[in-house]
Amino acid sequence: ELPPVENPERKEACRLDFKLFCETYFPEVYALEWSEDHLRAIAKIEKSVLKGGLFALAMSRGSGKSSLTETAAIWAMCYGHREFVVVVGASESAALEILDSIKTELEVNEHLAADFPEVCYPIAALDGIANRCAGQLYKGERTRITWTSNEIILPTIRGAASSGVLVRVAGITGRIRGMKYKKPDGRTIRPEFVIVDDPQTTESAGSIEQMTVEQRELQAQIEDQSKRLEELQVEINRQSNISAVQDYAR
Repeated sequence: ELPPVENPERKEACRLDFKLFCETYFPEVYALEWSEDHLRAIAKIEKSVLKGGLFALAMSRGSGKSSLTETAAIWAMCYGHREFVVVVGASESAALEILDSIKTELEVNEHLAADFPEVCYPIAALDGIANRCAGQLYKGERTRITWTSNEIILPTIRGAASSGVLVRVAGITGRIRGMKYKKPDGRTIRPEFVIVDDPQTTESAGSIEQMTVEQRELQAQIEDQSKRLEELQVEINRQSNISAVQDYAR
């Protein structure tokens, strides 16, 4: 049996409130007071996850952009707001680092474990050994959990909003177009929430031509996916020397 949810009211209060989710389940990460830029970014992220949209987020280095985007992915996953999340980095290795950070939180964050046992308990039961995924059962049924370096599939738990949520990674020049996954119930799902984190490399930042090519290719791939869905949520997190948030909603 799964452990009980420690505080159902606390969990429910954060379902549609991204800011409260950050403060409640990541108090060590978000210990300082929010700035106006942070609050604007949080509002945009919340809207993107819950209702859809496209925007670019530019803030100064060290202001917590990557932390917010990683937390947004976890929020979308744990509540099942989005079934298929894609994390795009400047390179595949950069995207893998983001996924690894998300995996660490799901493994060791005691605040999440207390209220999301349907997510965290089966992950903890793996004890870091991915080979245990195939044989993991819950009430006699396979959880179908996947825990690899480039993909997470949350455990299939009947009645859980997070059941079977998928997260994959790709580099800026990698393939997003055509990504899909067939769920155990027979449905084929495609990316619903895409996070593009710090897409520029040192090399591309010095070449306007290369930046333009990469931006056009990424935009084309995302728009191709969006034609297949009613909504595609995209959040682009860019490094900048300015302290203001630049956001563009569609």
